[in-house]
Amino acid sequence: MGHFDADYDPDRPPVQSLDDVPLAEQAEMLDRASLEFCLADAFHPGCEMTWPMRHKSLYMAPFRIAHAGENWIEPQYGAVMNPSEILGLLPFGPLGPQVPGGVTRWMAVPWQTDTASCRSGYIKQYDPYLPTFWPARVPNQVLTEEDYNTVMDTRRSLGQRLAAFARRAAWVRPLGSQGYDSQINNMIANFWQMGVIEQRPGPGDSHFPPYLEVEDMPKRTLARLAAEGDPPDAADEVDLTGIEKVRRFPHGLKD
Repeated sequence: MGHFDADYDPDRPPVQSLDDVPLAEQAEMLDRASLEFCLADAFHPGCEMTWPMRHKSLYMAPFRIAHAGENWIEPQYGAVMNPSEILGLLPFGPLGPQVPGGVTRWMAVPWQTDTASCRSGYIKQYDPYLPTFWPARVPNQVLTEEDYNTVMDTRRSLGQRLAAFARRAAWVRPLGSQGYDSQINNMIANFWQMGVIEQRPGPGDSHFPPYLEVEDMPKRTLARLAAEGDPPDAADEVDLTGIEKVRRFPHGLKD
């Protein structure tokens, strides 16, 4: 443990073209380019590459999906499948060689519904923020622009600025708080109203980080939220525990 080749060079310029990569490393770089921004771990049906990707039977070689035969006709699996039925279909079926579209068929359609569903803190008594799905792709709690402006205002007291920095709002608040079905439909129709996270400079003193991740929300959305008077975390209080994929503790919590 601790024995490794220190080959990281922080000053090495990023690759701009495949021609910049030595020929012997180009095949590996093509794999890396296609996989670099894939999401991993949870493998729930949705934006992730989903649960079949865990099974060796899906592959013909490392990182190479096996192809179904030219004359293979995919059967109708029905509305519900269980593990024994799926495994009983091997070497064919969902975990065997794949037809075109075979991997992505398990993903959310449309994708906005799953993006609106994957949050943190589904079971609040366990933890208000955990488990967390895709914080790097889909924020959960955000530093609002209003609070960022307070942090940056050196005319304010340090206590006010620290309180603003510690405060977070629910990123999903533009979706409303009228229930799960309403929220996912709002995400489809009004995705443009969601905030985008930007890196902005900090105030430059020792009490705050040098850079802050700040929500930049459309002005029309901010005006609507202000008019509706919803608290900043109301949308996040919608109960999602009935969704099968987030029922992490089906038998309840133990003391």
